[in-house]
Amino acid sequence: MYSRMKEQGITQKELAEKMNCTQQYISKILKGRENLSLEALCKIELALGIRILQFDSNN
Repeated sequence: MYSRMKEQGITQKELAEKMNCTQQYISKILKGRENLSLEALCKIELALGIRILQFDSNN
């Protein structure tokens, strides 16, 4: 997540604005101090244009 932010030149504050949350929440995520909900994971995916969740339809 951090490397993608760096690639895109996005600050924690800018990511927080895209995700409609606080910069403090983003800081906790990056430090591994926050348990993420599916909703939060989806917001991260949309904000950064990355795939975090992937489901195997064969199972």
